[in-house]
Amino acid sequence: MTIEEMLRSGRVQTADNGLMYAVIPEAASDGSETGGGSGSSDRSLAHMVAAVPRALVPRLGRSVCYFVPWLMKQRRTVAIALEPAPEGETRKELCHHLDVKPNGNLLLVSLRFYEHDSYGLAMEFFDKVAYLAALEPAANGNGADLDTLLRRQLEAKTGELTPEAWDWRSGLAEAGPTAAAEAWLNYRRAAETDALGLYMAALHTDIFYEDLFEPESEFPPLDPELVCERVRAVERLYPPNRGFSLQVVRPRRRRRTSGQK
Repeated sequence: MTIEEMLRSGRVQTADNGLMYAVIPEAASDGSETGGGSGSSDRSLAHMVAAVPRALVPRLGRSVCYFVPWLMKQRRTVAIALEPAPEGETRKELCHHLDVKPNGNLLLVSLRFYEHDSYGLAMEFFDKVAYLAALEPAANGNGADLDTLLRRQLEAKTGELTPEAWDWRSGLAEAGPTAAAEAWLNYRRAAETDALGLYMAALHTDIFYEDLFEPESEFPPLDPELVCERVRAVERLYPPNRGFSLQVVRPRRRRRTSGQK
């Protein structure tokens, strides 16, 4: 199935928060459509979509997310597969595809790629939604508080959440006066994407600080207290929808027992 065929056949629905999405069903063994996933998987997807804050959706513009069975690379284009690859056949499967255009954004996410990884599916979805939102500046100067926070944290000379943000941050430090504005914009966009994606994922599922970084990361991690500051900052800008809440749990320090040094 081509993307054009998917757009013609996909039944787009609008969630209560205003986000538009569609689920493309797999093909049954007889070649017919299965009508979608199981009831539990459909409810899980609906809950994940519903976690996107209503106040953030306007920044996505004309964006639609399609959850497809399989997503694969074909020559210079991307195609959707409704069936698994035949035995003996290999194909280059993708986890997602993002098409950003002036007349609308298209996000495709492969469900089978994350068949046994619901955590990975959620992180992929929220990260790409956050990226699309960060492409558009916040309305009415609502991002000023986040700007102030990020500039203050820059002075702390700590790490970042992702290697992309760290690279942009490093470039910001090296930018000359004429390139400073563009360097800041790139860094700010990356940092906001990370914070928004983590915030939405935390509304949907439990997130552990240790899982945010690879054991052998080549960049310093952002201090947990600063992570919390960023997440709380975007929470104030985009409050959770009804039925969702953000909980930040800090581990308690162990008390010394008598005689322990």
